[in-house]
Amino acid sequence: MSGATGLAAGPGTGPGTGPAAQYTRPRLANLATEVSGGIVRALGVHYGARLDPAARFSPVGEPSPELVQSGPAVFPQAPGSLGWLLGPALMELPQSEDAFQLNIWAPEDARDAPVLVYLPGGAFISGAGTVRWYDGERLAREGGAVVVTVNYRLGALGLIGDGRRPSNLAVGDTLQALRWVQANIGRFGGGPARVTLAGQSAGAFYAFLLSQLPQAGGLFRRTALLSLAWQPPLSQAEYAERYRLLVQAPGEDAPGLAEVPAAALLQAQGAASKAYAGRGLGLMPAADATVPADLFDFAAADGRLHVSELLLNTPQDEASAFLHAVPVSVVTPGQLTGFVAGHFEDPPATLAWLEEQLPGASCHAKLVEAMTLHQLRLAAYELAGHARAAGVDASVARFAVASPLEGAGSAHCFEVPFLFGNREQWGDAPMLSGVPEAVFEEAGAALRGLLLGFVADGRARTPDGGVVPPFDPAAPQAYRIGAGGTGLIPAEPHLAPRR
Repeated sequence: MSGATGLAAGPGTGPGTGPAAQYTRPRLANLATEVSGGIVRALGVHYGARLDPAARFSPVGEPSPELVQSGPAVFPQAPGSLGWLLGPALMELPQSEDAFQLNIWAPEDARDAPVLVYLPGGAFISGAGTVRWYDGERLAREGGAVVVTVNYRLGALGLIGDGRRPSNLAVGDTLQALRWVQANIGRFGGGPARVTLAGQSAGAFYAFLLSQLPQAGGLFRRTALLSLAWQPPLSQAEYAERYRLLVQAPGEDAPGLAEVPAAALLQAQGAASKAYAGRGLGLMPAADATVPADLFDFAAADGRLHVSELLLNTPQDEASAFLHAVPVSVVTPGQLTGFVAGHFEDPPATLAWLEEQLPGASCHAKLVEAMTLHQLRLAAYELAGHARAAGVDASVARFAVASPLEGAGSAHCFEVPFLFGNREQWGDAPMLSGVPEAVFEEAGAALRGLLLGFVADGRARTPDGGVVPPFDPAAPQAYRIGAGGTGLIPAEPHLAPRR
């Protein structure tokens, strides 16, 4: 690092005035940056603060100009369930209920540059944009883009509120972060009219939701959805049951959720997650005035989209991340048949296809493929097809590099270090151990090029600079990134999921 500096305070022309605008560095109180190799970074920037600092479940609003920039923090959380893949980085940063922060990386000479805003995943109960995994320096350098990674409230803090109805406060957090970007990113050299919102896993759920919300219109131009699972919001009855579990977990004499200590709240969340193990997520957004009950009715959803393009990506073996704890020997032919019968319109055709694709494989491996198909891969095709019908171009990609870690394959989250290209920040992630450096660099360059082309002009790019064709329902294909190169592959249109 060349050292921390205060940001220049001279007058500027402000955001949105075109490529020739003479941007200055932000005139934001108490904001410091570091510069290294031509990339400006600002970490732990407060994009918001609770409107009522004394109320745990207060909505977020503009931060005070006097709010001092602090070191990066994360919202309260317990170790994530995918630690066996990802490693322990989420537990390294201090935890705070006021971690309304984002990190920024920007080329030092940026002028009206494209902007990538990234919402991380974590099953709605863990994760943080401030963690070392999401270092945006390489993306900023290779794409000439301003990269922003965002924290939002997790678990009960972001979803439950006072209990009478869902709060979905995390949605308000992400909206506030996007408003902050609109107001301030021009002073980092980013173009406010050139914002792309990207989300992975739970972050993809929020990015998909925000792409439909009228109040988010104009805050970003296009959306990249990485591992968007078909996961409709909870009904009111499902929400009420989870709230009951949360309230009961601390015991009869415990204070209400608004006062219970954070550690006890995390324990209660753990109890809710355990209660729903094998049946879905313990905590996730519920339908209310903000979250449409038909969010995942893709025909209805695509009619609400206010973005111009979509990019969708799914790893080849997503569900291996969730079925790793299930011993291979435990999954029987009857269990596989039962899952397929409950989740596909034509079970015999689906079972025949699984055997054709995975001849002689275990029922466990076939269950991984069936779950990946139903929850993620076919959902991407469905969404892309409906988007095309609504006049929104969508490109579909599949990341197919496999981890050497036994049972992982190309698991959920495995593509993220390739995307950020920062292997050193993932040095303790078991899923990356043994991946050849040449494979990491080649596949990572292809994945970054895909996303950065999309961020630049809405066109996902191949390694040679070509354009990945938009998804065509009449001839459905996906763009595959594998250890041996890239190319288009046919979709599986005849395997209709049961919704």
